[in-house]
Amino acid sequence: MTIYSPQCIPTGYYVYAYLRQDGTPYYIGKGKNKRAWQKHETIKRPSYINIIILEQSLTEIGAVALERRMICWYGRKDLGTGILRNRTDGGDGTFNCMPWNKGLKLPNHGGRNKGTVWSPDERESQRKVRSALNYYNYLKDPVRCQSISTAQKGRVGTSLGKKWFNDGINEYYGDSVPIGLTAGRLINNQSKKGLRWFNNGKENRQFREGTQLEGFIHGRVSKK
Repeated sequence: MTIYSPQCIPTGYYVYAYLRQDGTPYYIGKGKNKRAWQKHETIKRPSYINIIILEQSLTEIGAVALERRMICWYGRKDLGTGILRNRTDGGDGTFNCMPWNKGLKLPNHGGRNKGTVWSPDERESQRKVRSALNYYNYLKDPVRCQSISTAQKGRVGTSLGKKWFNDGINEYYGDSVPIGLTAGRLINNQSKKGLRWFNNGKENRQFREGTQLEGFIHGRVSKK
């Protein structure tokens, strides 16, 4: 029996397996040349004695077919169908791929739903936290504020000196008054300028102050 290694590699395309200490496979792959002995991004490579070649001298299509068959035979742990740590069904490496972050909560996501209001107890709790002696408010950190101020000095914004103008129908934005236009923006039924959010406990709608429908009050309610 031939013992394959980086010094004695299989011929053509081949299908290989990574074995656990009990002899069961935990990863099936296809490759060529020294692929079986190279590092993987997500799978820990075992010692060389636990790397076996299942079949060699294959075409690429044949290696893909055998790889997919072996993965289907042993099943995948992420899908709950078997013992392999493969995250795809083989072949092109993307079919039926399990996202790496499936089931994980993204940082800084979650918590309070948008539009909800602080309760009196929550406000008092937050007031106590912020008034604690060792509380660190990074937004008011003098070193941070000074570094931002230094970085912004001398910079000229793209809106410097520019204003809105209109001809009664359309609006324009620039640094000089075009002929026939007046300064300012249009306020019409299509413009959102001056609109505020109101709700009736179920629906959120925008109105100008004093034009809201009966039963609507300031603010929005969460629809989640």
